[in-house]
Amino acid sequence: MRKILVGVSVCVILFVAISPLVSIARYDDHEITDDEGDTRFSYVDMIWGSFYEEPSEPEYLFVELKIADLQDKIGTVYAIHWYYDGVHYDVGFHNGIMIPPQVFKHFSCNYYNKRGNPIDTWNESSNRGSFDLDTGIIKWKILKNCVGDPQPGDSLTTPYGFSAQRISKLGLIPLWFIFGSFADGTPYGTTYIVQF
Repeated sequence: MRKILVGVSVCVILFVAISPLVSIARYDDHEITDDEGDTRFSYVDMIWGSFYEEPSEPEYLFVELKIADLQDKIGTVYAIHWYYDGVHYDVGFHNGIMIPPQVFKHFSCNYYNKRGNPIDTWNESSNRGSFDLDTGIIKWKILKNCVGDPQPGDSLTTPYGFSAQRISKLGLIPLWFIFGSFADGTPYGTTYIVQF
């Protein structure tokens, strides 16, 4: 009986010691990575992007984007894109428009219809977003049913990131060749397998 009690105690101690490490490890395995310093403005320079889930909230998908020097600049746009079940999805953050001046902060969650137009499925009552200047991380907490309701074992494929300092509502067009370095895009990342 004493051996069983000691064995169970050791297992509990190991479980308690290892559990936080599993949670921390998710930040080391980024599905999207990008070189630092590859754009003109460090506040749109993407470093990494990640997907993860929490066992205590299996109905949510968490997405994070790390920026080299995140700042609260009007006209900035940040997004993570991926495909699930043949459909293009993204999460985004739009920080106003420079011309004409419009100040707003808008988190979004989109799928793209057959014409390539984004359809916003952001649900303000259940989805959350954060823009943390201290850590440089933008975070989205979205209901999985906003992005096709992926199930355990399903794949989120070809993820990539995009960020930009926009000049107007139309973005940088038609002067993209001049303002190209105002944006940052990542190569395709690795597939994320849904856990819960």
